[in-house]
Amino acid sequence: MTRHATIGLFTVSCALLHGTPSAFAVETEQIPTDRGTVPLYLPTDLDPGVDIPLVISLHGYTGNGNQHENYFNLRSRIDEDRFMLCVPNGTTDAQGSRFWNATDFCCDFENRNPDDSGYLRDLIETITATYSIDVGSIHVVGHSNGGFMAYRMACDHADLIASIASLAGATYANTSDCTPSEPVHALQIHGTADDVIRYAGQCIPFIFCYPGAMESVETWAQYDGCSSVEENGPPIDLDGSIPGAETSRVILADGCDQHGSAELWRIEGGSHGPSFNGNFARELVAWLLEHGRSTDESPCSADVNGDAVVDGGDLSLLLAKWGTAAEEYDLDEDGVVGGGDLSLVLATWGVCP
Repeated sequence: MTRHATIGLFTVSCALLHGTPSAFAVETEQIPTDRGTVPLYLPTDLDPGVDIPLVISLHGYTGNGNQHENYFNLRSRIDEDRFMLCVPNGTTDAQGSRFWNATDFCCDFENRNPDDSGYLRDLIETITATYSIDVGSIHVVGHSNGGFMAYRMACDHADLIASIASLAGATYANTSDCTPSEPVHALQIHGTADDVIRYAGQCIPFIFCYPGAMESVETWAQYDGCSSVEENGPPIDLDGSIPGAETSRVILADGCDQHGSAELWRIEGGSHGPSFNGNFARELVAWLLEHGRSTDESPCSADVNGDAVVDGGDLSLLLAKWGTAAEEYDLDEDGVVGGGDLSLVLATWGVCP
C-alpha cells in the first residue's frame, strides 16, 4: 500500500468510526474565500464588543472539515470556553482526496503545490478583520496531515499564531526548513501504537523522513529558546478504549523565550485515531486558551517585528500590508493600514525605550 493510501485510509476510518454528528447551540456563519465559503462557529450570546480567541481546526488526508469536527468535537466547548472555531477544507488531488500542502513528507503527493499556508493566513486575517478576535489568542490544531499543516503554520506565520496542537502529525525533519519569526507554543499529541504516522518517526527510502513525537517537541523547544529541562505533568484520561489515565505529559517550558514552550501528550497504546472520550475536547481547548500571547507588552507599538527597534524592517512589513485590514499592522486601529500607521512608525523611529 502506498504512503498516501495508508494515511488516507486511516484518516477516513477515524472520522467514520469516532465521528458522530451532533447538534450544538452555537451560531454558524460562512466566511467567503477564493475556494468557496468556510464555516465559522460562534458562541450563541456573542458580545460584539469583546475580543475572543480563534481556533482553526484542520482535517487529515482524504478527510474533510465536517468529518474532522465530528471527531474532535470542539464545537461542544464553544459556549462554555468562549472562542470561535473555523473548520476549512483542503484542496483535492486527482483521486478526489482532500489534503494540505504541509511538509515535504505530507501530503502533496502529486506535487500540485497549492499555497495552503497563504490561504489559511488569508482566512485568519479575513476573520480578524470582520469579527472581534483576540489577536493574541489565535490557534491552529490538526489531525494527521492537518497536524503536519499546523506545524507548517507555526513555521510560516509565527507572528500570527500563538499556539498549535498536532494529533499524529509531525514537524519538518530538517530543522532548517522551518524558521519561525518568533516563539510559538507547540503541543504534540501522539499514540504509541500509531502504525500510520509512527510515534518514533520514520524514513521512507528515496522519499522523505518525518521526526518522532518527542523529536518534534524537542525541535520546537529549540526554536522557542527553551532549555532541555523536562517537567512531567499529571497524567490525563483521553482515550475511552484504554483503562485509566493513559496519557502522560512531558513539558519543556524552562528558560523559553517569551510566548514559547513545547509539550508532548503521549497516549500509551493509542492508535492513529484514538477513541477520545469527553475529556479530549475540554483538555485540548483549555491548553490552547492557556497558551496565548500578550499583545500589549511592547514599549513601542510600531515595533511590529518585535526586535525592540522601530526601523526599516518594521516599515517594510507595514508597506507590504498597505491598504489591507491586517490588524497587527493597523497601528492606529482605523481599520486599514495607511498613512496614519506610517506616521506612527516615523514618529517613533529608533530604539524602543
